[in-house]
Amino acid sequence: MKPIHILTPNEHYIYLSKNKKFRRLFLVFTLITFLNITYSQDLHSSLQVRNSHLWRGIEVTSGFVFTGDLHLDGKHFYGGFWGGGNAEGSYKEFNNYVGFKKGRFNVELWDIYNFSPGATYNNEEYFNYNASETGRFLDFRSNFTISEKFPLTLSWNVILFGRDRNMANTENKYSYFTSTQYCFYKKENLQVDGRIGYAAAVNKAGEQNNFFAGNSGINEVSLLLSNVVTVMGYKLPIGIWAMWNPVDNNAYLQFSAQAYSF
Repeated sequence: MKPIHILTPNEHYIYLSKNKKFRRLFLVFTLITFLNITYSQDLHSSLQVRNSHLWRGIEVTSGFVFTGDLHLDGKHFYGGFWGGGNAEGSYKEFNNYVGFKKGRFNVELWDIYNFSPGATYNNEEYFNYNASETGRFLDFRSNFTISEKFPLTLSWNVILFGRDRNMANTENKYSYFTSTQYCFYKKENLQVDGRIGYAAAVNKAGEQNNFFAGNSGINEVSLLLSNVVTVMGYKLPIGIWAMWNPVDNNAYLQFSAQAYSF
């Protein structure tokens, strides 16, 4: 009898990526989720303007940046779209996501597609879900807050599929980012948080770098300040984010304002 070959995680994702059904799996799942939560749900949207876009120790882009969100929010399930761009047109991103929340715990799955013109990866085939060709990636996110009295939020996130590959483009690296965030000051509309993040890869594939940094280690130390100021009778939420990346020896400062929210 021929021995049964058990697929490795990498072989499993390669097999699925070559399957035409899988190429549309996430979009179909998103659509089904939307259909299930459309009734008796709340529709929300927001728009922010920033001087840069920071994410997990990385400056994704700088300049005049605008980011927007549109989502349906239910009792436990939610899903929506997130997009961003800058005034120069050098940064373009469109994502869709679904999530589940219960109490102080939530999980999300994001389908992230950055189609900036200067990208060094495939940025012209939105529906390409071939693991070795796609320009997108699927990002799993999880968060848990201890309690209101002890507002420490623990987060673990991993890239499950897509352009998180080794240099030979033969293996997924499954880069992950884990962080702890604590709100150590809150009074009326003013809130100050601190966050520390660590990045590495489950499968280093013979390389030291991961999706978020040039090596494993603490790649984010952040101080985040948010407040609501009143300008000509209009309440304007603003934010200041100072972020240091010890692994790559970088530092960034982001200013943001929320243009609208409902």
